[in-house]
Amino acid sequence: MKLTKIVFLFLISFFLILPAYALEISGIVVRVLDGDTIHLLSETSLPPHIKTHKNQTVSIRFRGIDAPEKDQPFGPESKENLKRLIENKKVIVDIKDVDRYGRIAGYIYCNGKNINLEQVRQGYAWAYTEYLDRPYASEFYNAEKEARKNKLGLWKQSNPKPPWEWRKINKK
Repeated sequence: MKLTKIVFLFLISFFLILPAYALEISGIVVRVLDGDTIHLLSETSLPPHIKTHKNQTVSIRFRGIDAPEKDQPFGPESKENLKRLIENKKVIVDIKDVDRYGRIAGYIYCNGKNINLEQVRQGYAWAYTEYLDRPYASEFYNAEKEARKNKLGLWKQSNPKPPWEWRKINKK
């Protein structure tokens, strides 16, 4: 009995210190909040430092991209595109970070596609330099460059304002 308790405590502490990038979870996307945030009903047991909502869903922030805000031009279109890609579908989340509020930041995959990259590729998000991990950087930058060149999504506008600038100006 005592050995079981020791093993249990070891496993709990292991998950608490385990680097977030080593975790993957899967589940069903039950809500798309905007072009880069979803609620996931996880099929995977979650470490205790990840916050869950009352309905046992978890908030996922798409790592490496920034989509227009809801009230920003192309914000609703970005959200609708993401809904079309993954709402009510099973996804895998490659967790790269957990913020101080217990929210997950990661790369989302559906049917083998990197959905973060798809949002950029289809012109509904920026490649977010500050939070873009090295193995993905050039692919995301190239996708944004192509979307700009082909005037896809938000790039139909002559000079779209990045969300990080929009937030500074429109703080409430």
